[in-house]
Order: sequence, then structure tokens, then C-alpha cells
Amino acid sequence: MSNKPYIATRELVIFPETVTPIFIGREASLKSLDEAINNFDGKLVLSMQKDTEMEEPKLPKDVYTTGVLVKIIQSVEMPNGNIKILVESKSKVVINKFEKQNGVIFCEYEKIFLRPISESKSQALRKKVLEKFSEYAKKTQKILPDIVQNINGIEDVEKVFNLICTHLPIKSVTKQEILEITDIEKCALKILEVLSIEMEVFVLDMNIESRVKEQMAELQKNYYLREKIKVIKDELGEEIDNEEDAQELDGRIKNSKIPKDLKEKLLKEVSRLRKMPDFSSEASVIRSYVETVLDLPWSKSTKDEIDIEKAKEILDEDHYGLEEVKERILEFLAVKKLNNTLKGSIICLVGPPGVGKTSLAHSVARAMNRKFTRISLGGVRDEAEIRGHRRTYVGAMPGRIVNSLKQIGVNNPVMLFDEIDKMASDFRGDPASAMLEVLDPAQNNNFEDHYIDHTFDLSKVFFICTANDLGGIPGPLRDRMEIIFIESYTEFEKLNIAKRYLIPQTQEENGLKDYKIPFSDASILKIINEYTREAGVRNLKREIGKLFRKMAKEAVLSKTKKLSVTETKIKKYLGNVKYRPDKIRKEEGKVGVVNGLAWTVVGGTTLEVQAVKMDGKGRLQLTGKLGDVMKESAQVAYSYVRYIKDKLGIKENFYEKCDVHLHFPEGAVPKDGPSAGITITTAIISVLTNKEVRQDVAMTGEITITGEVLAVGGIKEKVIGAHRVGIREVVLPFDNKIDTEELPKEISKQMKFYFAKTYDDVKKIVFKDEKKAKKVVTKKVAKKVSEKKENKVI
Repeated sequence: MSNKPYIATRELVIFPETVTPIFIGREASLKSLDEAINNFDGKLVLSMQKDTEMEEPKLPKDVYTTGVLVKIIQSVEMPNGNIKILVESKSKVVINKFEKQNGVIFCEYEKIFLRPISESKSQALRKKVLEKFSEYAKKTQKILPDIVQNINGIEDVEKVFNLICTHLPIKSVTKQEILEITDIEKCALKILEVLSIEMEVFVLDMNIESRVKEQMAELQKNYYLREKIKVIKDELGEEIDNEEDAQELDGRIKNSKIPKDLKEKLLKEVSRLRKMPDFSSEASVIRSYVETVLDLPWSKSTKDEIDIEKAKEILDEDHYGLEEVKERILEFLAVKKLNNTLKGSIICLVGPPGVGKTSLAHSVARAMNRKFTRISLGGVRDEAEIRGHRRTYVGAMPGRIVNSLKQIGVNNPVMLFDEIDKMASDFRGDPASAMLEVLDPAQNNNFEDHYIDHTFDLSKVFFICTANDLGGIPGPLRDRMEIIFIESYTEFEKLNIAKRYLIPQTQEENGLKDYKIPFSDASILKIINEYTREAGVRNLKREIGKLFRKMAKEAVLSKTKKLSVTETKIKKYLGNVKYRPDKIRKEEGKVGVVNGLAWTVVGGTTLEVQAVKMDGKGRLQLTGKLGDVMKESAQVAYSYVRYIKDKLGIKENFYEKCDVHLHFPEGAVPKDGPSAGITITTAIISVLTNKEVRQDVAMTGEITITGEVLAVGGIKEKVIGAHRVGIREVVLPFDNKIDTEELPKEISKQMKFYFAKTYDDVKKIVFKDEKKAKKVVTKKVAKKVSEKKENKVI
């Protein structure tokens, strides 16, 4: 029994009488290699380990005990630190014992010799094995002819078998089984069995490959042709064929979450696409259609974050006032939190430009943690803009609603329909009628776009509409929306908005963020009253921006950081005033001059009515660019005065001997409406009776032919307009008493109101020589309100 250093090999079985290269890299193997070279004349024992992944096999259970004794012929160190050795195997051995000394593994072994057989039998086995091996090599082409020829020239049976097993491309485990055989006959039979199995597997593989080739021949032909066409088109600069697109679309359709019937329809469209020429216009239509449908958010939604307190903070942070709108939004969120199945709501914000309608929709989206999308409807006159085009031509596309959902990527955004009152209709259809389905919560869960040609659920969308004039919205469409009016801002509201938001924002936009620029309230009010005249704050922001640009230039030229804004500097920065506000009336009274009140899109204002009496034939002359309703209101007032002339003490028949001329100043401004009825009546009575009219009182109200005073609109704006010019007493219709509750506190505390049911109530108040009459309802003057009101912003 002999003792030699031992190395375990990975997936390598070495047969006797062969020369084999081996790479040594493990630390234990390197120590055994050094020991063999230095002390054992280059001899060592090799056997294969059972688990090829094991780094340090445990002996003896993790290695095969049948191996070979080898002699190291050559040793070369590799650049990576490993050592390549060339070994010549001497004999087959069986390992009896392993021992580790100083980190080197040694093994005790015995040589194994094959049991001898007769010469004739061994040669017969040799011949049979060689024939089978030659047949295998010829059929599989896996063995080089030179190797087969060399092995055929060897007479030693054992050496022939060892060389054949060395060159056979079979599993290492099978080679180990052959190595462990000690009988020549059994070894020959095992080799023949392995060769037969390998040839059968090879023939089976060839048959399968042949069948696959036959089945794939047509596909390969098509693929070859498609690739050739692709290269040609690529050289010509044309688009490649649509097969790859069709395959991609197929995959997207199968993995999408669209309705089943629509999925089947799309698959048919893709099937049609495959059969069409690449340059076909219809192919482009189909491809665009399928991609558009797949890009729609059929089931993708954002999760609402419903926190009422947080939503209130966001709305208050972004907008000043607008309490009714904010309250409606918070109500919706509260109901949504309690009932998650709540359908989408439709809110229509109606008000003049610049009061924050559009920006409010942004705040709603932020408060709900929803995405925001805006669709401008101003000037839209084609119904296809809403419902989409029929998919019959190349330029067809979905409507704006579906396209917005595609771009935003979710099916529950806050969607703003801006300027819904600006839609028009012509021979191309009526888009306002198309909006009826969109804005009806009972129908929009099955909204059908002509391009998509399938229903899409819009019930999760939170719709918000904006309009400047409610009259521009058709009745049926208006009936589907919840109307919320946003009135114009008062000068106090504009002052607070400017101080908190407009000035800081504009200052930063103009590069003056690091400058401390004090603004006096008087200077801001001067800009508001003398340089802007609007309901919102857009022009105010423009004027403030102009002011900051002037100061930016001044800061650059003078290289100073000491800048300020006062009343005296406003003219320097902004030029001459653009609007001269009406002055407070100081006269004791005037004959034929009456202060009326009017509503405009930029807020309330005073409407002066002037009357004179002339010799004539009883004509009523009207000037001042008046509308039909206002002309009729003047006729009603004139007839009412004729009706009560005896009560007024008018003895002459003025309707036969004199003419009355009514003039409404600012003749270039259109005027219409019935609310100047009591104002006109007062002016006519004043000139006919020669009574002075109080100039510190303003009035509004519709007059009937029997003298009743009817309610009118725009009370808030009209009273604010009167306050702006210094008037503190206002005559209003009795039915408008409730409207005064909506007035800002800083305004209402300074105003005195007279509420009239008939013109007799008005007459007792407005004429200077009337005895002090009993008022119907009054509100006393309050102390002047401080201008340091809590600031908010839009």
C-alpha cells in the first residue's frame, strides 16, 4: 500500500495511459501540488469530487475513491495565480484512506488491474468497440478523423478503451462508472451501450431538427423576405414593415385591462393590420386607433386623500374669499369620505374675468390629491371636438375629453371646462348639446367617443366649468350643473390680495427678492382705484409688475438697495392716472340730477341720470346709448308720473306743453336693464316739480306702472360702487333686504340702507324739501372699519 499527495478534480475523470492538462487553483490543491513536486518526484493521486460546486469537499464522503495515479510532466504558472499542469496517468487506483498533514492531503491507495481474458476474445471486443466508435464519429462528426485513425492503430485493448472514453463527449458521471469497472468484457459492453445510446440520441435530435426545419421553412422564408424588405426600406428612408408593431400590439392588448369585447375587437384590427401593405393609409389609421385605445386609463386611478382640515387650509391658502365655493368643495369631500361610491359632480363657477375661477380648480385638485387637466372651450364650434371624429380617414382623432384622459393617465382627474359659455354652433354641429351627456352624472358612465367606438366611464371625473356670463350657456346644459356665482372683489379684498401674494410674487419674478421694498396701503389703493378698473386682479398684477420693472432698472443703474413705494412715487413709476374716480357729492341738492347705481362686469358703479324740461309737445327724449329694456323702463316711469301728477301737485298738462330730455352720461358705454326705474322716476319728478334731489343718496330698483318697487340684481356690487365714491346712504327695493347680508362687514358697517316697497317710500327720502318721513327699514352708520383686515389671496 502506497501513500501519495491527493487532489480532487471538478468534472474531470482521467483514464490510465493518457496525457491531460489540469488547472490548479484551490489552496489545498496547490499545497498538495508543491508536496508532490518537491518530495514525491511529481507523483500524486487524482479523483473526481461528487459535487462540482463544493469548494472544500469533505473526505472521503464527497469524493470518488476510484481514481488514477499520475506523474506531473509540466507545470506553468498562469497570470491569474493559478497553475496549469500537464499530467500523464500511470494506473488506475482505489483509495483506502485520507490523511491531512501540515495542510497537505495524503491518501493511501492500491493499484487496480483489469482481469485478463483470452487474446481472441479481447481482440473481438476491441474490433467491435472500434467499429462502433468509428460509426459514432462518422455519424455525429463530434470526433476528429485523426483521433479515430490513431486509436485504430493501437493493439492494446485496455489502452484503446481508455482513449475512447477520454475522447467521448459524455457526462463525467458516466465516465466515472466506466473507470470503476475492473473487468475488460464489462468495460467493453458498457462502452458499446454508451455509444449506442449517444447515437440514438443524436439520430433523434436530427429527426426533431429536421421536422422543425420543415415546419419553420415557410416562417424562415417569410422572415428572410421581411428582413430583406426592411433593409431595402431602411436604405430608401421609408418606415419598416408593421409586423414588429403588430406583435408588440398583440402583447399589449393581451396584457391590458380593457373590456373583453373591446380586446377582441382590437385583436381583429391587429390581424387586419398584418395583412395590409406597410404604405397603406388604412394601416396607419388602425395602428393609431389601437395605440390610442391602449393608452387610455381604463382602470388606472389616483387615490383620493380626503382630509377636510387639510383641504380647507389649501383652499384658504390659495384663495381669498370665495366662501360659497370653498364650502361646496368641502361638502363634496365630506360626502366622498363617507360614501366612496359617490359619482362625479359638476360645478359651474360663474363670474367676471380675473376673480380666480380657473386657479380655484387647481386648488381643488391639490386638495383632493388628484391630477388636473384643463380643456378650453372658447370658440369651439365643432361637435367632433367633444365626441371625436368617426374613424374613417387618416386625420381622425378622439375628442378633447378622451384625449385629455389619455395624456393625464388616470380616469379620475379634476377636469376643468374653461369658458363653457363661449361655445358656438354651426353646420358642423352643436358642441353644447354634445356636452349634455358628458355633464350628466346619470349618463356619463357610458360616454361614447366616436373615435374609440366604445363606452368609457366618466363618472369618476370631477368636472368643474367656468363661465363669464350664465346667459351664454344653453338651458338644458345649465340645468345639469350646480351654479356658483363668484362676485367681483372689493378694493379692501384687492388690497389684502396684493399685500400677501401679488406683491411678493411679482417682486420675486422681477429679480428683487433680496430687496426690502415697503409698500404703503395708500399707494396700493391708489393703484387699485386710479390705475385699474376690473372685477379681478389681473390688471392689478400687471401694474405692480410694471412698477417693479421700473424699480429693477433703478436698482441696476443706481446700485442701491434702498427702494420704496409711496403715493408720490406711483406717478413716477406708472405715469398719469388711467381712471379718475368719482368725487364725493358735496352739493346740498340739485334739480333733475339723480345718483343711480349700475352693475358691470368689472363691478358696481354709479349711474348719474340728468333731466331737463323744455317747451314742447310732451315728448320724452332719451340719450346715452340705452338698451331696449332701459328705454321701456323710462317710458314706464314717465307714464307713472303722468298717473300721479295730481298727487305731486303738478297742475299744468306737461305731457302736452313741454318735453322732458333724459340723459345718461358716458354715452359711449352701453346701458341696459330695468334697475334704473326709480332713478328715472325721481329725475322726471324733480324737473317737473322743481324740487332738489339729495346728492348724498344713491338708489336702484325697478318701477312698475303702478308705482311698486321691484327687486333687482347685483346689490353687492352696486353698494360697493356707491361706497367707493363716498356715498353712504342707499335706497334699495324691500325685497333686496336679504342681499345686504352678503356685503363685506367693512362696507355694511359704514352704510345706511332705506328699503322701499313703493315709490312713495322713495319720495320721502330723496327730495330735500320733504318732511322727515318714517323709514321702512334702516341700518345705522357704524364706526369706520379698520383697513387691517385679515389677508387672503386668490
